Amino acid sequence: MLIETLVEEAIKTVNKEQKIPELMHLNNSTPLFELLDSLGTLDLILELEDRLQSETNNYIAIADEFSMDSDKTPFKTLSSLKKFVQEKLDG
Repeated sequence: MLIETLVEEAIKTVNKEQKIPELMHLNNSTPLFELLDSLGTLDLILELEDRLQSETNNYIAIADEFSMDSDKTPFKTLSSLKKFVQEKLDG
């Protein structure tokens, strides 16, 4: 599965509970950090980790020291999150 698809599907799954209208029609500039509350962000992290583990058969941690830093978070936009997840896979 492509990283782009994996990330977008994880967001859609989390949004079934969150019901945020802006997350129903994603684009690369969708501001995730502004739209998700702390529980939504945690749910997204867990969903991404679960999907990555299912896809790769390895645990890949998404949460790190930058995840909740509003200036450095990879959750700023859909594009930055996709890039971050790809870097985790490559790293």
